[in-house]
Amino acid sequence: MLRIQAGNPVTGTDFIGREDEINQIISFLKMGQSVVILAPRRFGKTSLVLEILSRLGSSKNYTAFVDVFSSPTIPLLSTHIIESVLKNHKLDRIFTKSRHSALAMIKNVNLKTVLDDFEFILGFAEREPDRWQMLGESIDFVDNFAIKQNKAMYCAFDEFGDIKKLNGDKITKLFRSKIQQHKQSAYLFSGSYESVMNTIFVDKSSPFYRFARIIRLGFIDKDAFKAKYQYYFDSYKINYKDKFINKILNFTQGHPYYSQLALQETIIFHTLNLRLPKFSELQNILENTERSYLEKTWEDVSKKRENVLALLALSKSGEKVYSVLQNQGINAYRALQSLLSTGLISKTKGNGYHLNDPLLEVWIRKNILKA
Repeated sequence: MLRIQAGNPVTGTDFIGREDEINQIISFLKMGQSVVILAPRRFGKTSLVLEILSRLGSSKNYTAFVDVFSSPTIPLLSTHIIESVLKNHKLDRIFTKSRHSALAMIKNVNLKTVLDDFEFILGFAEREPDRWQMLGESIDFVDNFAIKQNKAMYCAFDEFGDIKKLNGDKITKLFRSKIQQHKQSAYLFSGSYESVMNTIFVDKSSPFYRFARIIRLGFIDKDAFKAKYQYYFDSYKINYKDKFINKILNFTQGHPYYSQLALQETIIFHTLNLRLPKFSELQNILENTERSYLEKTWEDVSKKRENVLALLALSKSGEKVYSVLQNQGINAYRALQSLLSTGLISKTKGNGYHLNDPLLEVWIRKNILKA
């Protein structure tokens, strides 16, 4: 049975679209230019990052992937950096098992060859190491290890915006001061459209201002998903019409998560009922599946009255949102900028705005506007 995942990172043949972005980002990285990927949540940032690293790694380059979200403390972040670099020599598990004992690290023959050049790693076995010194050494380890092995290194920090939770400006200044001196490494940062990512990479007062090229992700081309739908339906021996697929993808707009979820739910429905769902049935299934997420998103938006009115206006009136809000006495610019910073909306090519979440838009119309 073919695997169909929704919500988990995918690579290889499971990865859909984004070829233009991949080629552009890889070209930048190979030039030594660091890159920032910004996108709303659930837009496949992690999958894109992993696919890029996979392709770079297949050319015998070194790669490293650090999930900042899963690194809630400075010592843990340092550990994850070391582990990700050592993974290039399949030493990450050995380091993980022995890092609390200097003696165990020294006794390990394979790891000892690394310790001879990077003795600071033994500091992980200390009870109270200087956490800032260890982090600085770990960041430098990314490039120094590549230099030692005469390799190019491509290191990705996923959900980099969460780094602000560790120690605000001090940690971003440390990263910038270290990374800007690296010779054989290029960096890929990814994060959601939240104000903290803008603060790190867009704000003129930030240490990372103009440090990296910013790539903003949009929806995936619907034709790429259409080919995948056809392949999966044929594989499951499902009779379908292209009109059915087109209706789903016109609704999801090429949204990575919802397009994948709709495919998954359609096949499950067919397996249980021996028929394809009506579009209205599929839409109800998606709403029920995502109910908690949709309700929580609306709850967060509801904390600011002007954001609520802006989102309602967008769901109801689309690009006429400015005139609608001004007629309600709302500062339209401030409300829209606030929603932009959360990633709930994006600008259109015609200087208008649209919701990034097609299911949320439908949910608002059905549950809020009609209430």
